[in-house]
Amino acid sequence: MTAVNFDLISDITEAEIARVTSLEGTPIRIEQWNHEASWDSVRHYAWGLGDDNPLYCDPAYAEATPYGTLIAPPTFPFTAFDGAIGAGLPGVQPVYAGTDWTFHRRLRRGDRIVASATLGPVVRRSGRNAADMVIQSALCRYENQDGELIAESVARTFRVPRRAATDGLSFEPRDEAVWSDAELDAIRSEAVSEYRRGPEDLSGVAVGDEVPAVVKGPIGRIDMTAYYAGCPGSPGYKSVEIAWKYREWARTDPQRLPSNYDPSYFWERVLPSIGHQDATAARELGMPGAYNNGPQRVGWFAHCVSNWMGDGAFLAGLNVRLTHPEIFGDVVRISGTVTEVAGERYTLDLTATNHLGERTASATAVVVADDYGRA
Repeated sequence: MTAVNFDLISDITEAEIARVTSLEGTPIRIEQWNHEASWDSVRHYAWGLGDDNPLYCDPAYAEATPYGTLIAPPTFPFTAFDGAIGAGLPGVQPVYAGTDWTFHRRLRRGDRIVASATLGPVVRRSGRNAADMVIQSALCRYENQDGELIAESVARTFRVPRRAATDGLSFEPRDEAVWSDAELDAIRSEAVSEYRRGPEDLSGVAVGDEVPAVVKGPIGRIDMTAYYAGCPGSPGYKSVEIAWKYREWARTDPQRLPSNYDPSYFWERVLPSIGHQDATAARELGMPGAYNNGPQRVGWFAHCVSNWMGDGAFLAGLNVRLTHPEIFGDVVRISGTVTEVAGERYTLDLTATNHLGERTASATAVVVADDYGRA
């Protein structure tokens, strides 16, 4: 296949480390996507996760619950701002690393959402597939139209030199899995019979109980398109004339652009995020193949927890750590175990595992048996 050839191939220098470290505490100029939890925006996001929970998608069902209206999935604030950071370090690839969510209130149909964020600490690390990398963070807040706090998050992004750099990302390329008709039938059967607690409460839940799996895949380009219909994933995803304007502004007037990415992200000839769609580009970045979206993966964990906890409980916390790429063709299962029960508070440990048996992510969740509360 024809090489993509990204414009910039950079190592992490001490000067750039000092520059991005100095940005800690700086407010981020956000390009907010969704501003309201409308029926359509909530449904589009839920469907992009593969989640058709009627609390999010079916007004008749939701209006018959004590909520009296549709509510949004817990991670819906991602659709306002996902906290991905690519500030500074031009030519050093951003790869989403995970999110530590604290949820305070539910979002109901018609609620407005206002996102704000500051740049958080910078940490330098090394790993098995990247000898030198940086973790940048965004400290995010989401409020409703009345100024009430909906959620807070610490969003983490790996900054990793691309494959051709001195210490570049170095995952071994891997072909997409090929599935037989019988295997696809088995996956379909598992997906359509997915467990959902619904209106039942959490009474009787004990330590050691299983959190049933959600199955995602085989992952492909259509899954990414459906997700981006609800949550675009990057301010770099712009069409035709607007895309050209963003490239022009990146060179001539970067203050017009969101500041969570370096201006070079917008003016590179090949958008750095195209690895989510194109296997050749992904491998040039150092990934094994075209890979899915990090906040999407975080939302999949919330989907698993929401199915388990039922309609009336409240997801109070979710800390997800993304540790291994998931590429096109993969089938990923997310499941867990109840590790602590303290009154009405439940702690869950969760794991994402691909069809090769590799753990790709892990999470801890805290659920409160809230009986349809949290406003």
